[in-house]
Amino acid sequence: MKSEYSPYIAIQVQDYEKAMKFYQEVLGMEITEIKGNDTYMKKGIMNFVFENGGKAGTVFFEFKVDDVQKARKELEANGCTVTQEYSDNNMMISDPFGMNFHIWQDGAEL
Repeated sequence: MKSEYSPYIAIQVQDYEKAMKFYQEVLGMEITEIKGNDTYMKKGIMNFVFENGGKAGTVFFEFKVDDVQKARKELEANGCTVTQEYSDNNMMISDPFGMNFHIWQDGAEL
């Protein structure tokens, strides 16, 4: 499966307003962009995207793939499970070792 790593580590948070205040004021992160329920932040060379909602504290990596359905078949054949399907070309995956990650292809609504 060909994939390209996203430059972000994604984190789902509850109590969004308090979380954003904490990450800015206490940890010194800088907001770089806000898109819908996602707030993109940066601290040094690290990039984060905080998602409003979901299971609090869930951390996941993101991968862009050429074909989500092909990647899904390969991942499922290797013990992965689809945990959330946003669309045919945008979904969350859990690997057999407990790591979560998001896969999408160009044109997917993120």
